[in-house]
Amino acid sequence: MEKNLTPKLKLYKEEFDFLHKKIGDLEWEIATIFFGRKAVIRTEIEALEDRLENYRANIGMLVEKIRDEVTEANKSK
Repeated sequence: MEKNLTPKLKLYKEEFDFLHKKIGDLEWEIATIFFGRKAVIRTEIEALEDRLENYRANIGMLVEKIRDEVTEANKSK
């Protein structure tokens, strides 16, 4: 299927994969933040959660763009 994507969808796929990886990395970091440590500064956790929220918002906006592009691509067929 990827070979049939429009150029714009290919770019969106790259961006989606990047954001998806970042979200996974941050989820892992938050889940394991106490590993090997006795204490963690609350602001450190908050900063990670803020970044995670930002990436999630960005991927949500990207999904909307992808849906719009798919609609346009389907109309042109």
